[in-house]
Amino acid sequence: MDDGREQQFAQVVDNDPDEIQEVEQCGEVPCVQAGPHRMWLLVAIVLANITINMNNNTVSIALPTYMQIFSVDVNLVQWVVIGYMLPLCMMMPVSGYLCERYSYRTVFLVGLAGLMLCSVGCACAVSFPMLVAFRFLKGVAAGIIVPSTMAMLYRYLPKHAQAGSLGTVALAQSVGGAIGPTLAGIVLQVSTWRILFLINVPLALISLVLLYGNVPKEVGNKEEKFDFLGISQIAVGTGMILIAFTNVAMWGWTSVPFLGMVAVGLGLVIVFVFRQFRAAHPLLNFAVLKYRAFTLTLLIQCALAMTLGVTALLAQLYLQTVRAWTPAQTGMFLLVPSLMMILGNTVTVKLHKRGLAKWLISCGIMCALLGNWGLSTLTLETGFMVLLVSFCLRYFGLGMTSMPLTNYGLGAVPQHMSGHASSMFNWAKQLVQVVSTNILTVMLSINLTKYYLAAGNTGTPVEGTLAYNIAATKAVNGDFMFMVFAMAVCFVLTFFIKIEKEK
Repeated sequence: MDDGREQQFAQVVDNDPDEIQEVEQCGEVPCVQAGPHRMWLLVAIVLANITINMNNNTVSIALPTYMQIFSVDVNLVQWVVIGYMLPLCMMMPVSGYLCERYSYRTVFLVGLAGLMLCSVGCACAVSFPMLVAFRFLKGVAAGIIVPSTMAMLYRYLPKHAQAGSLGTVALAQSVGGAIGPTLAGIVLQVSTWRILFLINVPLALISLVLLYGNVPKEVGNKEEKFDFLGISQIAVGTGMILIAFTNVAMWGWTSVPFLGMVAVGLGLVIVFVFRQFRAAHPLLNFAVLKYRAFTLTLLIQCALAMTLGVTALLAQLYLQTVRAWTPAQTGMFLLVPSLMMILGNTVTVKLHKRGLAKWLISCGIMCALLGNWGLSTLTLETGFMVLLVSFCLRYFGLGMTSMPLTNYGLGAVPQHMSGHASSMFNWAKQLVQVVSTNILTVMLSINLTKYYLAAGNTGTPVEGTLAYNIAATKAVNGDFMFMVFAMAVCFVLTFFIKIEKEK
């Protein structure tokens, strides 16, 4: 680092020379030292994560409202979600490059500002295309923020402070996920859907202000060349794969459009990967895969991601359609399991330094597996406590795994590669989650129709009938059983984890 950058860091982290005697190095850059600057940095990242996760979990509950307001059908309304997830996945591989080229601070600030502006745009939307357009731009902003949040923890904090800070951020993600559905249900009950998009604006604004004042200014690496071809390959390839799986229910698994888009998308991704191995300044540095802990974590997280995206849809179908619960009732019910996720995360934060990280991961996955197994046995008469315990086990287990897994994987990668590692980590996980969500959604629809017709009924399944409810319950069970197998794979992979006790 040059003298100018050293001075900039010193001004931020050493305002009180009597309190801080020396600047600890975090790889290539001085660490943000213990004290107010580190605290406010962590608060900024925490608020940003609450904002993003709350946003992700409020929209799905309001889908029936959007259908009514904008007069769109169930296939079209999904673009409120797809229009956000698509650019989110497309931009994640680019985030690492942008952070290195323009600095982590700049990327995070620009992303947060874009997120706020697009949230206001969504709230002011007067047509469905306008809503989807602002959701798309919001996904772009979120796509460059998500990888940089974790990367900044490893870049600006000393190693002994990383695990605890990561646990706090993981807890924030759980909080955002917990309050999102409940808040959405209450808002829809007492106010307009537009408020859903404005709730996160104050949090994002506070995060932006705190980050501006407490993250050191850096000069980006101007040697990082803008790889337009690489960006185009990964963005278009990822986009084509996601669009193909999003429309597979309409096109069919063996249709030319589906197979063609998947083939071209995979081809572009493969070409992109080979180009990155030869590039002097790779957009996504696949050299991080040589670190065993990172690669193993990536595999486990991708397997876990298969079980995440469709849960909201399954809960909504069973609780609101089959059991006739209101959105507010559904949101309040899901609050308890979500709080269990927070508890699970808190447990791991307290215990991971005692050499128990591996066992916490294994126990967490087993809890989630048992919860999914319980949800795979649902009937029309399943008792409230069985529902509650099953959901709580699932969410508690997922909460236990998040922090130690991420710390294990990203902590094994050198500091100067943290941006690339975080980008790859989040991109792969998000891509798998979106693809698996669409596959499980198609499986749900196919199985619903199959069970409906197998019972002697004819025609299209009619919502609200006993036959429909029975078929829908069996279809939901099938998706949860798939999750049981995915969790079993994760559990087997945990036997290869080797974590030393932190001193």
